[in-house]
Amino acid sequence: MVVLDVFQSMWAMEFKRPDGFEWTLREKIEKIASAGFKGVSFDIGYHTEAYISEAMPLLQEFNLDLCYNAFVKSVPHYQQIVDFVTSQPVKPRFIAIVGQIEPWNLDDVAATTLEWMQIGEQAGVNTHVEIHRNCMTNDLMFTLQLMEKIPDLLMVADLSHVLVNQEWYLPLHEQAQKRMSQFLTRAEAFHGRVATREQIQVPILFEQHKPWFELFKNWWQEGFEKWIYRQGSDSDNRCVFLSELGPPVYAMTGQDGYELSDRWEEALLLKETAEQLWQSALKSTQS
Repeated sequence: MVVLDVFQSMWAMEFKRPDGFEWTLREKIEKIASAGFKGVSFDIGYHTEAYISEAMPLLQEFNLDLCYNAFVKSVPHYQQIVDFVTSQPVKPRFIAIVGQIEPWNLDDVAATTLEWMQIGEQAGVNTHVEIHRNCMTNDLMFTLQLMEKIPDLLMVADLSHVLVNQEWYLPLHEQAQKRMSQFLTRAEAFHGRVATREQIQVPILFEQHKPWFELFKNWWQEGFEKWIYRQGSDSDNRCVFLSELGPPVYAMTGQDGYELSDRWEEALLLKETAEQLWQSALKSTQS
């Protein structure tokens, strides 16, 4: 039967507090494993190769899986990334490409994306594309056109970027939901973060943000259902939901520079929420 594995972002384990306090690498990974997360993510282009390599024995010790987000600038750059990734002892479930190529000409972007996918296929590394601001998938409509151009392209759904980019109001209008549903037909993995139409990451439990949390829960469940239908509920495939609540300046801070909410507690809530939505999606697809 299909299974949901919830991962935790290593970037999201940073505090960036005014007092400089941070957990050690071991403390971060031990905390993630103890909370029941199944894996972690690293961001290539943010985390150094040395830092990632240092984490490998800890991932093995705590039996954690791995995925990557990679900020990729060219075809040769992706080859270098894949060469590094495949040299490490823990193999990733996938690499989510944030394509930092310009200009955004559909034919050129599609050709480059196909080359990235080919590099991944040759190396045995699942290669997906993340929808993300400030990159080639900045715009939802362009991304949908890219998906149409490449029928085999699978996406990583960080829907906070879509919402902020599109500036959709609540209640969501019919065309907006139609486009989101179209995108979710190809969502292979999910990033967990709650946004509003103007803010990329908000404290989940603040009363004023609850309608936005409900919107994301509806999207995630729809995405899970489409994933299950695509895979078949009897398959042994595993879906990844990555809790990715970033530190400041993603996280909101007060005048003193300290955060307004506890992101670790919110990460645990996202994990619980995703697991509950997955069970609802399983029931929905089996009825």
